[in-house]
Amino acid sequence: MHSTAQVPSGLRALDTLVSPYGVVAGVSEAKPSPLLPRSRRATAEIGEPGLRRGAGIGARAQGGGRDLRSADLARFIAIAEAAERYAGCDTLHEERVWATADELAGECLEPARYPRCSAAEYAHPSCRVVPFDPGARIRWVRGLDLATRTDVFVPAAMACYGLTDLVPAERFCYPISTGYAVHTDPVEAVLRGAMEVVERDATAVLWLQQLPLPSLNPHVLGDAVRRLTEDLERRFVRPHFFDATTDLGVPTVYCVLVGEHDHIARTTVGAGTGRSLPDAAVKAVLEAVSITEFLHEHPQVEAVAVEDMTSLTDASSYMARPEHAGAFSFLLDGVEDRSGTAGATLPERPSDALDRVVGRLADMGARPVVVDRTPRELADCGLTAVNVVIPDLQPMTVDPMVQFRGHARLYRAPARMGFPVRHEADLNPWPQPFA
Repeated sequence: MHSTAQVPSGLRALDTLVSPYGVVAGVSEAKPSPLLPRSRRATAEIGEPGLRRGAGIGARAQGGGRDLRSADLARFIAIAEAAERYAGCDTLHEERVWATADELAGECLEPARYPRCSAAEYAHPSCRVVPFDPGARIRWVRGLDLATRTDVFVPAAMACYGLTDLVPAERFCYPISTGYAVHTDPVEAVLRGAMEVVERDATAVLWLQQLPLPSLNPHVLGDAVRRLTEDLERRFVRPHFFDATTDLGVPTVYCVLVGEHDHIARTTVGAGTGRSLPDAAVKAVLEAVSITEFLHEHPQVEAVAVEDMTSLTDASSYMARPEHAGAFSFLLDGVEDRSGTAGATLPERPSDALDRVVGRLADMGARPVVVDRTPRELADCGLTAVNVVIPDLQPMTVDPMVQFRGHARLYRAPARMGFPVRHEADLNPWPQPFA
């Protein structure tokens, strides 16, 4: 969660979440960034109550905040992101129904929509997910269909990525924070959750299908992007921006950072969505910078085999090495000849923007569902936490052995965007560099 907005009122409103025994155990100001020394960074650690009920979250249980000017705002953002991570833990006591999908037919999110791996992926001994079994009893929670505004049952494993006490049949999906958002405005929270799912869909499809995206000139993406580009180029790092907006029309930017002389993080990537391409570009470049910083602060001492990559940064560290620079050639080669334009925008009013996104999803036959993940601790601070689940879109995972190469979206999206479609045997063999 990055921001360049003005400092919000009530900047200390989230401080009640900070306690050794609370949602956030502590907040610390990070040292200045070597790439963006004028920016301010902070880190918030999730509290022990969340860690105890956050299976699968582990090292991801912290929030990071960055602002280009204000240390206070960076701290505020870090606490909010840690609260979002807490919302992904298995801390709610919501009603759960043990049932099979067959028993809930007509009342549940249809299994035919769920992402699936290919037969080859499932057959590999290192594949860490299983095919969904509609006849197996699993836990379900209630969500809200955003298009029809009706209740629908959602598998608890899809609704809560920190779900504890998983039974084998619940290991059909990949646990990740995609779709989670917190905000003081519930509608804005839902919008941001949906936009993140769209962003991760674009990131997964463009990488696996090796889409030669249109490039974006940083000097026409607004003053903030221009200043960030100038700061990075002074430090011999060049950002490349690409229009990754899909058929859904949500402004999305993919950023590739290239540091020719960097032996640890020669190439890193970031992505972002926003109400405009300039907004999305700021998020994308800051995401890429954050990954570069993390790799320098936590250099990988020993190489990890591709089939053993399970941590959040195993693949990004591997792909950042200079010897793997060629993996990005489908984007970077001939980039000057693929110039993009200003692109789509979303309305500023949250309800209007959400209606636009939900409408585009409905037009393509998708069924977006929101699950309320607000624990009492966050509600007391005026925050709403949600998880937006859109199984029709392509999941983005950092596990090279679980890329859901059997999901229909992976092959339909490029055609809808005007690109050639690669079949499974021709998909990108390199691990996903996004983290």
